Amino acid sequence: MSLFDLEKQSEELEQTLQKQLELVKKDSDVYLKIAGIALVSGLVTATAYRLTRSKPAAKGKKKKKSKKKGYSFWGNLKSRMFWLALDFGKQALIRKVQEKMEAEHANEQ
Repeated sequence: MSLFDLEKQSEELEQTLQKQLELVKKDSDVYLKIAGIALVSGLVTATAYRLTRSKPAAKGKKKKKSKKKGYSFWGNLKSRMFWLALDFGKQALIRKVQEKMEAEHANEQ
């Protein structure tokens, strides 16, 4: 290669580099806009949350005493029925699994 060819190739590379830099600047401009929008929306959301949340009780004020719940017949009955149904379902599932295993074992023999 001659010196002239090398200079021409150098100019082409510089032009290519300039085009790539322009593309990067355009792309980074888009990314900066998106990042700015995300930042602003995050700040707005945080501010809205702080304004709308309930204020904690002041340190000097006494906390309200919560009333204790009394015994409830229906609540206890619901709890017992839930555990009874769970146990019944577990037993039914175990029976089905055992039957399936016995059927597979019979098919193998």
